[in-house]
Amino acid sequence: MTQQSSNYRYGDRERTVESRIAAAGDRAREFGEEALDRADAMLRPVGLSIRERPMTCLALVGGLAFAAGAVWMLRSSRRQSRMDDFMQQVSEFARRPRWW
Repeated sequence: MTQQSSNYRYGDRERTVESRIAAAGDRAREFGEEALDRADAMLRPVGLSIRERPMTCLALVGGLAFAAGAVWMLRSSRRQSRMDDFMQQVSEFARRPRWW
């Protein structure tokens, strides 16, 4: 009889855990739907402007791509110069007279 009462309590705990999991899933679904609605509301004007002025949008995207490429090239050239400095230090280290 003691085992039956403990099993019953375990079943109650299972039900509360299942209900909490179901409630969390419902909240996550609501947040997801709300996020999709907000994204749709924000992106709808962008889609309309692309349909109305496609060349302007292409020019804007091309300009942004050019700017991103220029920034990327500046960063990569700095990395190369740092690498050159490092290589110069290594070569100077190799030219130093050995004391042993």
